[in-house]
Amino acid sequence: MSEHVRKYLIVYTLLSVILAIPIGDYFEEYVVTNGAFLSNAVVFFAVLTIYPSMIQLRTEGLVKIFRLWKPIVAFFFYVFFLSPVISFTLAPTFGNPQVGVGFVIGNAVPVSSAALGYVLIAGGSIELATALAVISLIAAMPVVPFIIGLYSTQASMSIPVNSIVTSVFYILVLPFLAGQLTRYVLVKSRGSNFVNKSVRPYLSVATMLSMFALVFVLVAREAGLMVTKPLIVGQVILYQAFIILCVLLLSLSVSWLTHSSYEDHQALAFTSVTKNQSVAAAIATLALGPTAALAPAIIPIIQPILAIAYIHAEKSVASLLAVKNDAEA
Repeated sequence: MSEHVRKYLIVYTLLSVILAIPIGDYFEEYVVTNGAFLSNAVVFFAVLTIYPSMIQLRTEGLVKIFRLWKPIVAFFFYVFFLSPVISFTLAPTFGNPQVGVGFVIGNAVPVSSAALGYVLIAGGSIELATALAVISLIAAMPVVPFIIGLYSTQASMSIPVNSIVTSVFYILVLPFLAGQLTRYVLVKSRGSNFVNKSVRPYLSVATMLSMFALVFVLVAREAGLMVTKPLIVGQVILYQAFIILCVLLLSLSVSWLTHSSYEDHQALAFTSVTKNQSVAAAIATLALGPTAALAPAIIPIIQPILAIAYIHAEKSVASLLAVKNDAEA
């Protein structure tokens, strides 16, 4: 089941969106009168999406990875500088400030657990990808509020940064601590093989099913706005595709210039472009409101499509990096 859901990740994501739009539009009155309940549902499903990923994260052995300072520096540049800067430029063009802030949040959050799956399929370095995922999670705790505060200053908006900090604590810190505690208990009682292999498919299924439910609730809650203003949907998809392609092309160019291996490049590329929109949606909902979560609800439509398209280009990527490294050798 885990392999099936992962294989058809795009299909099920699109189905969640396609079902949510007419249902949310038809039951618009219910959506409006039960806004608080739906906001709680967003946070609930977001935590269900994040918590299993935190159990799977291996923090042991990270010290060895830190000697690979080049991909780590490049990763921080792509994730916490390039993507946010581009989103800063594009966000004001949405017309709705709340949607713009949500778009910025969607490009400031840490790596999605799906990135590790993409790296695995593409034959990249899982060790480096896992290390980058952990590093991004820890760094995001202070960096995300800083980025949002920076955007509020640039856009002359009043954004409750304290609420952003609180939401980051609930959505990132607590699931991380709970997940690592659960991992510790399971490793001590059942062994590392049980956590890393036996239970992993079930955790992956739980993560993906929770993500589909989260996308459904997010889209259904904003279906009225999406139906009346489809241009916003198109803008989010187009803008996010532009950011992803910019990061992929730049990372490929830098990997070529620095003679990086194919494995390290794929780990860096997928962790840089695959952002955890569950975290973004929950932060936006808790700190700002449902409209701010619109962009994180739409981004999962385009994010896996481009990630899988890049996987299909693996032969060309491997050939390009191999030719460069062979020439230098």
